[in-house]
Amino acid sequence: MRFYKEGKSMSLSNEEKALVEESLQVYLQLVARQMKPAQVQNLALMAQGIVEKLDSIGGGAKNGGKPSGISDEWFKKVCQKCDKLLPSGCSDKVTAKFPGKCDPIIKYENEKRGIGKIPQKDF
Repeated sequence: MRFYKEGKSMSLSNEEKALVEESLQVYLQLVARQMKPAQVQNLALMAQGIVEKLDSIGGGAKNGGKPSGISDEWFKKVCQKCDKLLPSGCSDKVTAKFPGKCDPIIKYENEKRGIGKIPQKDF
């Protein structure tokens, strides 16, 4: 069975990451009724590893940290001042699919190059 559609981003949104984490928790609760405690503990460790890897798959960062694909410079100069950076990560939909392509970062890069402002016309 193939769930991936061509042309779609392979990064996970914050909602998708939360769904995976919640699904793993429900799964562990169900198997805890049928497996030995040692087996459940092994599965719990594996699930914890999966949850930790979710941040590296893409999308936003947890606890307001630097989103994947965002440089340290962008994070310090743009993201930390942006109202779209939430404790759960960047809420900008463009950044989730195309890190570094949101309007605030593009504006910052244009201003850095000196092309951010429209030239004044003298009439």
